[in-house]
Amino acid sequence: MNARDLQGMASERMNRILEDNIRFAKQAPYNFCDRWCERCPSFIQRHCSLYQQQMEEKITCIAHGREEDDLEVLKEVTRWHHEALDMDAGFPIDELVDIDLDDPEFETIKKHVTFVERHPLRKVADDYRRKAHLFLEISRYRQEAVEPRLKEHFETLDRYHTLLPAKLNRALCGYHEPVAEGDISMHDAIAQFAVCKKAAQLSLSALTQLKTAYPMHGNALIELRRLLQGILSLVLKMEEAV
Repeated sequence: MNARDLQGMASERMNRILEDNIRFAKQAPYNFCDRWCERCPSFIQRHCSLYQQQMEEKITCIAHGREEDDLEVLKEVTRWHHEALDMDAGFPIDELVDIDLDDPEFETIKKHVTFVERHPLRKVADDYRRKAHLFLEISRYRQEAVEPRLKEHFETLDRYHTLLPAKLNRALCGYHEPVAEGDISMHDAIAQFAVCKKAAQLSLSALTQLKTAYPMHGNALIELRRLLQGILSLVLKMEEAV
C-alpha cells in the first residue's frame, strides 16, 4: 500500500468521524463546546443539559435571595445531581474501583499517559498559558477600566488561555486511547481539537486588536501569537494523520 492509498484511508476515516460528530453534537452539545454559555446560540442552549443545570443553579440562588454564584447553594444543587446519578447508576459514585498501578496490565495505560505528558502540544499549550497569564496580569485589565472595544478581546484571551491546555490534554488522551471500542476516543479527540482551533483563532484575532493599543507589550504579544500558531500547526498535523 503506497502513501497515496494511506492518505485516502486517513481522509475517509476523518470524514466519517466529522460526520458522526455533527450527529453527536446535537445529542450532547456540551461535549463539543468551549463552555462560554453566554455566547452560545439559544437553539443549542435549549438542548444542552449542562446549560440547563447551570441555569437551575442560578435560579436556585436567586430564589433563595443569594448571589448567582453563591457557593453554598451551588454545592447543594450539585449534591442533588450526584444523588440522581447515584440512583440512575444503581450504586454510589464514590464507590469506585481502585487501580493497581503495579499490575502488568496497567503497562498499556502508562504508555498512554507518557504519550500525553511528553507530547509537544502539551509543552506549547503550557507555555502559552503561563505567558498569556503574565500578560493579563501586567496589563491589569481586571483591576483597571479598559475601553469597551478592548474589553471583549481581553475577555477572549482570559477565557481561552486556561481552556486551551485542558482541551488539548483531553484531545491527546483520546488521540492515543489504546483500549477504546471503535473510534469513540478519536471522535472525542477530533471534537476537542475543533474547540482548540476555535479558541486559538479567536485568541489570535484578539491579540491583533490589542497589539495597537498596547505597543509597550509588543514583544509579549508577538510571542503569544507564535505559540498560538504553533498550537494550530501541531493540531492540523495530528488531524492529517488520522
